[in-house]
Amino acid sequence: MNRARPELVVCGEVIVAATSTGLERAEAVGIAGGRVVAVGGRDELLDAARPGAAVHDAGPAAVVPGLHDFHLHLAGLARTRAGVTLDDARDAAEIGERLRARADGLPPGAWVTGRGWSEAQLRGGVEPLEAAVSGRHAYLSSHDGHSAWVSSPALRAAGITAGTADPDGGRIGRNTHGEPTGVLRETALDLVDRIVPRPRGAELRPHLDATLAELASFGITGASEAGDYTDANGGGPDAALGDSYSALTELADIVDGRLRLTIGIPVDALAAAAERGLRTGAPLRGRRTMRFGWAKAYADGALGSGTAALFTPRTCEDGDAGILRIDPGELDAIVQAARGAGIGLAVHAIGDRAAATVLDALERGPRRQPGVPADRLEHAQLVREADRRRLAALGVTASIQPIHAAADRDLVEACWDGRQADAYAWRSLAAAGVLLASGSDAPVESADPWLGMFAAVHRRLPADERDDWRAGQSLTAVEALAAATLGPAVALGVADEGHLRVGARADLAILDAGPDVLLAGDERLAEVRAVRTFVDGIEAHRG
Repeated sequence: MNRARPELVVCGEVIVAATSTGLERAEAVGIAGGRVVAVGGRDELLDAARPGAAVHDAGPAAVVPGLHDFHLHLAGLARTRAGVTLDDARDAAEIGERLRARADGLPPGAWVTGRGWSEAQLRGGVEPLEAAVSGRHAYLSSHDGHSAWVSSPALRAAGITAGTADPDGGRIGRNTHGEPTGVLRETALDLVDRIVPRPRGAELRPHLDATLAELASFGITGASEAGDYTDANGGGPDAALGDSYSALTELADIVDGRLRLTIGIPVDALAAAAERGLRTGAPLRGRRTMRFGWAKAYADGALGSGTAALFTPRTCEDGDAGILRIDPGELDAIVQAARGAGIGLAVHAIGDRAAATVLDALERGPRRQPGVPADRLEHAQLVREADRRRLAALGVTASIQPIHAAADRDLVEACWDGRQADAYAWRSLAAAGVLLASGSDAPVESADPWLGMFAAVHRRLPADERDDWRAGQSLTAVEALAAATLGPAVALGVADEGHLRVGARADLAILDAGPDVLLAGDERLAEVRAVRTFVDGIEAHRG
């Protein structure tokens, strides 16, 4: 037993660690100074505790290492509380009703913003949206975030006309007369996004506070902020590092200590980060639970927007092969710069061509500096067998979001017909030796990690009464828990997170369910919540 005597003892059905070989379990953990100092039997730890030590007895409930959302847009998730949510709207008419209600309550000159529309909702045209905003500036992100609809006044404010050329890596939607429809794809979003006002500072504070509370209620103690498309929208002292980074560091006082947050930057900000001496995994100066993350690049688009870069055209609608947003020469320069700065890369790659292009560049590039966490392939939704082996050989982490598979199963069957075996191929990735670290991609999908774990096990959502989708690529419940706890820690190269062994950070959650529910992996798994959540041994949530 460690010489330090526990100041806090948490008893229950303790899952010390979830690993590829199963669960390590104990009856209690002892905590002092923000770390686990003892693991073992209940009576043993109570006897060893300091006089007056706090005791939390969870009884038959599970106590788990704190969950880590490895791909979360925290600033964007907080901002959704200030915009219009469109994911569940039936069609463009209902979207129009919601926009009209929001517009009627805004002061003159204010923008209407929101997110969540799908291609199916707008299939009948965008006219109801234009009518609903009544001449206001409006910017609505699609469900996957790779497209947007903007109103005519917003197009004019951005200087977009029939004569505006498509930017490299992007498309401007046009009608039969060549006039912009307001639908923008990929890098074309940047033409308007740079002028869209967004909550930050005091305006963002209550939304971020509520979002942090919600994450803690799930048992989430760590997250990796996935970063932005561009460095153009930052503000305050950290403006050069992009919007999300600067918005979150500006409000660090309400983040630090509540969430172990790794903050990424857009790859455009690499030079600015290098000038400041920032390195992936290094703590932010003066902060206890915040550190610098990866530089985010985008190799392609998304399945839903039809912009994922494919080797052969998709088998639905227009048969497009997607958009490769970055050419090999640019990617080589990015790898070179990142290696020199000691900054890891997180590269968005959904289509098989995008994944292969990224791996080609990493193979050509120099090795990572010692101590720099491994690069990440974000989403890894369509990866060929040969490229799965290359992922493993290069030590690249597969940053997966299991909930996407459940949401996208019909699109995969329709649009990637003949390639389904390579789609969301988690079992094959793991078998090839690839490290899996899971996240939510919220606000694209729900931030609920238990819903994500259910999706990892079943490849469907609880409300979907069909059979599990292509179950051969599913994860077990233990593997899903490992990908949400130990996986992110290994990806970060930190030995004292993601588990509750002696010496670990005391990040943990007491759940409202026992290990039997977690291991069963049935619909009950999606309903699990945290009764109490601790970061560094300090309570961050009490349900």
